[in-house]
Amino acid sequence: MKRLHLVPAILASACLSAFAAQPNQTRFILQSHEGTPLKAGDALVANGAGDVALFRGNALVTILHDPEDLVATQNSANTPIYVMDAKNSMVRSDLANYHGEMFVSSEAPEIIYYKKEFIDSKPHYAKPGGGSVDMTAHGGTVLTTNHTTAIFWGTSWAGNTSDIVSGIESFFQGWGGSHMAGDSSEYAGSNGQVTASSTFDGAAFDNTAAPSRALSVSGAVAEACKMTNNSPRSDAVYFIYTDTGAGHVSYCAWHSWGTCSNGAPVQVAYLPNITGLAGCDPGSYAGHSEGLAALANVTSHELSEAITDPRGEGWFDSSGAENGDKCAWAFHGNETLKNGSNWYLQGEWSNYAYDHNTGYPNRSGQNGCLY
Repeated sequence: MKRLHLVPAILASACLSAFAAQPNQTRFILQSHEGTPLKAGDALVANGAGDVALFRGNALVTILHDPEDLVATQNSANTPIYVMDAKNSMVRSDLANYHGEMFVSSEAPEIIYYKKEFIDSKPHYAKPGGGSVDMTAHGGTVLTTNHTTAIFWGTSWAGNTSDIVSGIESFFQGWGGSHMAGDSSEYAGSNGQVTASSTFDGAAFDNTAAPSRALSVSGAVAEACKMTNNSPRSDAVYFIYTDTGAGHVSYCAWHSWGTCSNGAPVQVAYLPNITGLAGCDPGSYAGHSEGLAALANVTSHELSEAITDPRGEGWFDSSGAENGDKCAWAFHGNETLKNGSNWYLQGEWSNYAYDHNTGYPNRSGQNGCLY
């Protein structure tokens, strides 16, 4: 309560009449969180029109964007809040001297998105000094069998004449029982052993306009929950393909997880339209368009990771790399799926293949990749 009385005086001294200091529009940072430049004691004050003033002590630091009205509607001082740039990347520099647009967010990409495929520097993973290259189990579940749904979000997907929609459907229809699906069957979780069983539940279309900015995890979860009427399958992964061009992101795709408003768990993956984006181009297309080949390649990557690490407590190595990460952008040839469709896909990591030197090398020369 004492801090709430401080804000009107701050605002008056700063002469910012546009920001009315109401208790439900004020959020105080009680503790610092990893990676964010916000500090304990900072005050965020919303004006109700999509902007937030950040005060530190008695001084205005900067004005942030708050299009989701987080400060006014989620005014819990016990939950973290972060500062993002227009690409949904963390702003870590001195906020007073940062010249780009900044947004407040409840997401922490450096934590939640630590498994995304980056555009700017296609990753390769070196052997940890003195440690094992192998992935290890972290006590959580895996998807022993899985279902998949492709959600096409945007006004241009319905009736789309490109090969992307039909091609992605064909990809999922052929995944179950394929050699590549079986590459993950050596891994087990607290709920049992991964199998090559995968069932495609079809495509769903959300014909509303997709967001112009990158989806947050909460946004992807909300979309999957909406499209399933808050009844997602607990063993499913919901792949959200937006028709938004991917110039607004610094990655090709990511997967994550969350819960619907009724507590139902859901696994999601986000795949913006990466057509024509050089950093996401696999370089060979197996007879498909470049855009479809690029999406299928990262779909394979995210699906394999979601199967073996669906909720962040499955299989990954000491640096946090999952089975797709450890073979990111390491190709060995075309893969024919169970339905006969042919694709050019990056590999997936196998502890067994690495330990027995039977795989092909990743970008660090470690022979643990399978296709």
